[in-house]
Amino acid sequence: MLPQHGGVPNFSLRIPAPILLLLSLVLITGLLLTLSFYLNADAGDLAAQSRVKLSLIITLLLSFFILLTGTGRWWHPHLWKHGNSQRQHRHRHGNRHRR
Repeated sequence: MLPQHGGVPNFSLRIPAPILLLLSLVLITGLLLTLSFYLNADAGDLAAQSRVKLSLIITLLLSFFILLTGTGRWWHPHLWKHGNSQRQHRHRHGNRHRR
């Protein structure tokens, strides 16, 4: 049964296992590196404090982009429907070529 007739779309809403592995690896490594920078920083050392902030920002940005990559099917489900774009393309441009 097709999705427009009450069926379920033919794609999984789960995040793929390699994406989850990469996300967890980036989060664990980045947070441990940030914690290491934080614990080894002196109270008045501005360079060490900026390393902590930079490490945390990079970890969070990488994690966000990896998560966005893993959930791409949720944001644009019309791109994952089989043959949909080809049918629309033929429908839009088919009449123009027949004249």
